[in-house]
Amino acid sequence: MARLTPVRPAGPVTVAAIDDDTMLLTGLRSWLADVPDIRLAATAATVAEFCGQHAVVDVVLLDLNLRDGTTPAANVTGLLATGAEVLVVSTIPDAEHVLATIEAGAAGYITKDHDLPALADAIRDIAAGHAAVSPELAFVLSTDHRAGRPQLSPQERLVLRTYASGATLQATARRAGIAYGTAREYLERIKRKYTDAGRPTRTKLDLAHRAREDRLELRGLTSPPAGR
Repeated sequence: MARLTPVRPAGPVTVAAIDDDTMLLTGLRSWLADVPDIRLAATAATVAEFCGQHAVVDVVLLDLNLRDGTTPAANVTGLLATGAEVLVVSTIPDAEHVLATIEAGAAGYITKDHDLPALADAIRDIAAGHAAVSPELAFVLSTDHRAGRPQLSPQERLVLRTYASGATLQATARRAGIAYGTAREYLERIKRKYTDAGRPTRTKLDLAHRAREDRLELRGLTSPPAGR
């Protein structure tokens, strides 16, 4: 069964921040103190430290390159296992690592030179089950020219991951926050892009194979999806 957006109780979006810059964490705590619908519930210097706190949050702000030697994609995978969504942040865009985090299941990416309203909006979007597409992420995705890789937008990636994980198209539309007809159009567009890349994708099982081949995490996959 696909991982669908849960119904959140009334109250602020709970957030954790993982960064090895102590000054940044202090500043973030001060910033968010004045945002009533977002609450910073935990901070940590590493993913391991955060997981050891057993904190339950809606969104984790994850620094792209931590100094503990961990890889960005592995950090995203570990955080998703806690049930949180992940927003990756960094000082300088690193296209290879940014792509790896999105493929691992991160819901968005933003650079640290954005202001607080932009960060708050990205957090809200992700908590609501949408992708947070900054101009930097859009640029990285648009310039991903690896052989055989179709150019999928973050929303197309979300539709592919959810639908290929076994969700119905209607459930996929709910997860992506779009209309059923729009989800169907996204699905057909994804299939065309894979076909144009020389990797025909006709069935739901084909989509699951393509997602795995391209390291797009299929969260919640419990059995091979049936054909469309």
